[in-house]
Amino acid sequence: MRSYLPRLLKLQKQQSFAALVNKRRIFTGEEGAGGQHGHQQSSSGGSWAMLGTAMVAGAAATALTVANNSDRLTVQAKDDGEAEVIAKENRLRAFSTPDKIFNFFASFKFVSAGRPTMMMSPMEFYSSITPDCTLLHGVGAGAHVQVTQQEIDADKAITLKSPLEKSVLNEIGQNGLLSYADFNVLLAVLSTPKRYIDTIFNLFDVTGDGQVEVKEFAYVSTKMAHKSGGFGSYTDLDQAEVLNSSSGLLNYLFGKDRTGTLTKEKFRKLQHELLEEIIELEFREYDKANSGRISEADFVRFLLKNGKITPKKKAQLIKKIENIWPSKGRGISLPSFKSFFHVLAGSVELERALFFLDVEGIGVDREEFRKISSWVSNLNTSDHVVNVIFALLDDDEDGRIYRDDIAQVLLDWRHARGLDKAGMHVSLGQIRV
Repeated sequence: MRSYLPRLLKLQKQQSFAALVNKRRIFTGEEGAGGQHGHQQSSSGGSWAMLGTAMVAGAAATALTVANNSDRLTVQAKDDGEAEVIAKENRLRAFSTPDKIFNFFASFKFVSAGRPTMMMSPMEFYSSITPDCTLLHGVGAGAHVQVTQQEIDADKAITLKSPLEKSVLNEIGQNGLLSYADFNVLLAVLSTPKRYIDTIFNLFDVTGDGQVEVKEFAYVSTKMAHKSGGFGSYTDLDQAEVLNSSSGLLNYLFGKDRTGTLTKEKFRKLQHELLEEIIELEFREYDKANSGRISEADFVRFLLKNGKITPKKKAQLIKKIENIWPSKGRGISLPSFKSFFHVLAGSVELERALFFLDVEGIGVDREEFRKISSWVSNLNTSDHVVNVIFALLDDDEDGRIYRDDIAQVLLDWRHARGLDKAGMHVSLGQIRV
């Protein structure tokens, strides 16, 4: 019966692509060639729509047949198929360039004045930086839905929104989609520790007057954008493209008339709200009951999912934590999760602090690690989180952990999310920070 599996996996991929192609018909109300609703389609558009409908119908029928033959086969195929997609997306985030990551997750082609531009929704941005994300998967380079400004303005383009009541991602989405320049800006904002965010703002403030106008923002964001063969080279055409784009980020920051200005306080607020939302969305992937707490084992799963250790070793470590803290143990609260998320986000500083504190190579104890973590995050790291970290990493149980213990789990966190590609670096002679 396993012989059905390859065909079913291929079928699922076709079904996902068909649903994507057919999504335009769903949110515009088009009926295809000869339909009574919506505006007229081109013949090629009608062909794609009919192809999408046929593929979905055929896929559903075949999947139903296989399911009737074997429920176990269907469940196994679904699990294996999603695991394969997740593994591919994880490799892409860690090892591909920003332009390839953007093209893989962006599913919208926006056409303005006859010029097409690939764009992504805010939740696609979240998926592009979150390993093992199950809320939304990338559609792959070359697969897209064509949208117009009218559809964006009518709020018919973005179908998946953040589930949080107070959501900066949804606010940005209400103003439009995200361009490739927006993607690079948000990546830089998230990859920069909070204590250095003013430096990023100063880079955008070309005139040095304490306020950023849209032309300054466009100039710097284009220079930041990684393009094939190197980083962006700014031209007047690039400026016109950025300023005329239906950028949700530009509209959010400067208004739809693009006459507003960006202050340092508003820039800090953008980073804070983005981080808060992304942290809570990831927390909710473990807190299914929305209780505000997750188990110690789930917290360890979050830490280990991108560590450079074998699946067998991961299972052993999770079992170890489950034995110490049963499922109804104290748990990890959302504030504690947030504080350590900031530690992981600043893992470069964590590594630097460990180096200076442990020059003798004797490791650090619990209190030293808690103080280092609190300094990196600028938040209080709870004693319970530190106890879980030591139970996870202190193999010889001598009450001390070493850089090598931490490196395989904590210091690769940024790399797995692609944040190391957009981080700010300062060079002074042979010193690079």
